[in-house]
This record gives sequence, structure tokens and C-alpha cells, in this order.
Amino acid sequence: MTKGRIGEGVAIMVAPLMIFATLAFATIAPALAQLDQARSTELQNAQEGAQVQGQIDQVADETDKLLAEYKVTIDQLENLRKYNAQLRELIQAQEREKVSLRQQIDRITGVERDIVPLMDDMLGALKEFVAADLPFLARERNTRVRNLEALMGQADSTNSEKYRRLLEAYQIENDYGRTIEAYNGKLSEDEEAQEVTFLKIGRVAFLYQTLDGSRSFMWNSTVEGDDKWEQLPGSYDGPISIAIRMAREQIPPDLIFVPVRGPESAS
Repeated sequence: MTKGRIGEGVAIMVAPLMIFATLAFATIAPALAQLDQARSTELQNAQEGAQVQGQIDQVADETDKLLAEYKVTIDQLENLRKYNAQLRELIQAQEREKVSLRQQIDRITGVERDIVPLMDDMLGALKEFVAADLPFLARERNTRVRNLEALMGQADSTNSEKYRRLLEAYQIENDYGRTIEAYNGKLSEDEEAQEVTFLKIGRVAFLYQTLDGSRSFMWNSTVEGDDKWEQLPGSYDGPISIAIRMAREQIPPDLIFVPVRGPESAS
């Protein structure tokens, strides 16, 4: 009889627990549902936030890129401004140079008009000088004068070239007065004329000596007639031979003894 009571008591106690659990689950279930919804919402917000952050990062990258391009463009613009300023200065300098060149061309045109008669006068003076000078290297010097006369009449030669050749001829004539030369030649243009050794000592003396060194002569412009060669005493043969060897650089330079005439009045 007692055994039967305990079983009933257990049945009575289990029933309230089940009711309590049912009530507790009914109370917690909505909370769990809200928690799951909150988690879902948070997850969705995190995903949306990540997406927005990605967009922000992309915009930031594009902004940085545009900023870098802007800085490069600013630098290029500044360089272009400096380059344009240099070009303006260069153009101004070129304009000044053009003005200067035009002025020089105008002056050159005036010089061109004056240089032609000047060259004619220079050539005439050179021709007269060679004719009146000691007759050393006569063929060479006369040929030079004739070539200059021909050059002056050539239309295809520039005035600068003509003037240069004239100055060159004047320089050669000037050098003759400072040099000693010895050369073999004939006393005249005749093919049977005697061959001798001529000696030119600046423009102080012009002499010749026979090839065997036995006779010596000096040009004397005061002698009347065409033959102005004056024979020298035999005592000059040795010194003149030595002077000829010096002129040909066969012996070292030294004092030479040759006859020299006094100055003459210019006519």
C-alpha cells in the first residue's frame, strides 16, 4: 500500500517541472529569436560597412591618383612658364641681333662701294712699286701682279677674295725687305743668256755672281741705260760667296760684307 503512494507522488512532481520548462521556453524563445535577428542585422551591417569601406578606399585611391596627376600637371605648367619666358628672351635677343645684322649689312654695302676703287688704287700702287723696285725675282713678282689684274676683272670672284689676295701680295712684298735669298737664274729672258747666282739682301742690295764664283756684280739703279749691272772688285767675290751659302742655309748665319750704296732721293 505504501509503494503505491510513492509512485503517485513522483507523477505529481514531474508535472509542475514540465509546466515550468514550457513556460521558461515560451519566455526565452522570443529573446533567442531577437538575438538571432540582432546578430543577423549586425552581420549585415558589417558586410555593408565593409562594402562602404571598400568604396571609400577606392575613392581615396582615385583621389590620391588625381592629386598626384594634379601635382605633375602643376610642375609641367611651371616648367612651361619658365620655358616660355626663356623663349621670349631668346626671341628678343634674336630681334636685337636682326637689327644689328641689318645695320652691319648696310655698313658692308657702303664698304663694298668704297672697296672697289680702293683695290684698284692698291693694285696700281703695287704694280708701280714692283716696276721701280730692285729687279729680284722679276718673273715671279710680275706674274703675281698680272694674276691680280686678271682677278680684279672676274665677276665670279668676291670682293673679299680679291682684297685678301691683294693683302697677301702686299705681305709678300713686305717680307722681301726682311729676308736674304739666293737663287739661280738667267740675266735675261734670252734662252742663251748666262746663268748666274743671284743674291738679294732685303732691299739693301741686289747682286749676282758667276757660277764659278770668279766675278761679282751689283745692281746700280743710278747707271744710265738698260744695263745697270756694275762689276765689283775681286775682293768681294769671297764675301759674296759666303753670303750666298748663308742665304741657302749651308753655313750658320754670320756677319757678311757686301757693298751697299747710300740712300737716294725719291723721284
